[in-house]
Amino acid sequence: MLLVGILFAYPAQALEFECASGADNRFIRQELPGIAHLCEVTVTNASNERRVMWYANHDSMFCSEKTIELKTKYEKEWGFKCDQWPDHDGVDQLSSRHRTILDAELKFLIEQGQNQDTPFVVEGLKAAASSGKANNVDTLVVQFFIHEPQTGATSDITHVIQDDGVTWNTLTRLDSLVNHIDAEEGYVVDSALISNVTDNGALEVITVIESKNSTSAQADCYGNQTLATQNNGKVIAKTPHRFVCSDSTKSADAG
Repeated sequence: MLLVGILFAYPAQALEFECASGADNRFIRQELPGIAHLCEVTVTNASNERRVMWYANHDSMFCSEKTIELKTKYEKEWGFKCDQWPDHDGVDQLSSRHRTILDAELKFLIEQGQNQDTPFVVEGLKAAASSGKANNVDTLVVQFFIHEPQTGATSDITHVIQDDGVTWNTLTRLDSLVNHIDAEEGYVVDSALISNVTDNGALEVITVIESKNSTSAQADCYGNQTLATQNNGKVIAKTPHRFVCSDSTKSADAG
């Protein structure tokens, strides 16, 4: 449950290293999406000064390679010790083909956001892919986190993509994943994040749940549910929404 809390406590961050040499502490990050580009390789020092070292607008694999290259240089040439942070977004677990698909979907969504009456930006993402053992078709799932600067509104949209190795098709798009999670009476699903996708294309989702009667400023419970997606923007629950609360007074199967 601690891991679930960590995942929700921070934005879905890409490849990241913390490098230290004496009192000099720096973070090397692959940021996907970047602030001004598809992806950016940045170094941030202890004063929170951020420098973009490389960027790419077409192929995010370039940023992954440059991030590793920079981390190696910090260690071998400049004597830093670098530790990798937990993988929050799953991007660097994807195959090169899935990275190509992810880049195409991300660029499309960024362009779409720029052309809206109320523009939005993509602030982060979470990705997972199946192994392709079911009928030689992979399922790639990407959850994009959206922000509207004009209104301050935030949301998410999940793309479920099927790929046979030659062509890919966006099977469905799910707006606000929390709206597709079963909630027991008296509880509210505060956040939902994809964690995995099975070989048959079912989404494994982790959740943060709050009690309507809680006075705590922190989330009460963490849970999970598996969903099967349909091509009409709907899902079918494959498992109950199971959750456990931090005070151990409540365990539940919702739905």
